[in-house]
Amino acid sequence: MVTQVPEIDQTHHGFREMDFTKSRPGVEVQLGKYAFMVYNVLAKMTIFARQGIIDSGLEIVPMLSLAKNMSTGVSYFEQMKSDLEYRGESNIDIPVLVLGIDV
Repeated sequence: MVTQVPEIDQTHHGFREMDFTKSRPGVEVQLGKYAFMVYNVLAKMTIFARQGIIDSGLEIVPMLSLAKNMSTGVSYFEQMKSDLEYRGESNIDIPVLVLGIDV
């Protein structure tokens, strides 16, 4: 991905990847920090959609009951659901299914 940065008169060559794509949806499995879960859904999937690579997304995250048994700061489904409800919709959003998993 190449972007012109006029403020510094340079070109930025960026690299992003998804866990995998299959017939247009992009899939991310996030068992890590909260910030990465939010970035996946609200930024990365939008970027991939604008590039014509995906048209929808699937974010797989732990449920709170599973996250409690993991390291600190792990994202979880209930947190993402609440944040998305408070945030509301945006005109740049794409359809994303957030799937919570548990043992």
